[in-house]
Amino acid sequence: MARFTEDVNVVNHLSGRVLQWEMCEPMTYRLVDQDDAEFVTVPPKFKTDFASVPRPFWFWIAPWGRHGRAAIVHDFLYQLGSVTDLRKPVASRLRRPPKREVDRIFRQAMAVLDEVILTKSKLWSGTLKPFLGVRLALAAPRRWVIWAAVALFGHWAYKKEQAKGGAPPREREMLDSVAADMRAKDGTSA
Repeated sequence: MARFTEDVNVVNHLSGRVLQWEMCEPMTYRLVDQDDAEFVTVPPKFKTDFASVPRPFWFWIAPWGRHGRAAIVHDFLYQLGSVTDLRKPVASRLRRPPKREVDRIFRQAMAVLDEVILTKSKLWSGTLKPFLGVRLALAAPRRWVIWAAVALFGHWAYKKEQAKGGAPPREREMLDSVAADMRAKDGTSA
């Protein structure tokens, strides 16, 4: 199973009519729970709106909350972020995943957060522990609805970000510095 390696620390900015949040520290999501597995690192100063949920649906699916970290990773990957694989040669460690994979990573990250949050909850670790499996099963349809909405309607946002032609400057700087650090550790140059 995958895992998040840090908590989220964000600052809220009101940008017009949209709530915008800015990452204060980097956040890493490992696609598999192994130290040498592929991972996504969201840099500080990255701006997100968490989940882009229309306001009338906030009673059922809030834009932030339990799946907030998954939404940050998803936003980052949509905005031309990349997945890093340390097992590959330095020149090919960073790769841009296709939309289908980004959406799959989002769905997987939501499942990880459901399990982590519900299993660590005092409510579900006490007398209700025998019903935890049922609660996790009931969370699955909600994840699928969120994922289906992203898969259906996220196409336009993904294409818009792709049309910009390259990662936003701050993300590109971060990715270049990560690649430089990896080259320095390997003792190679590019």
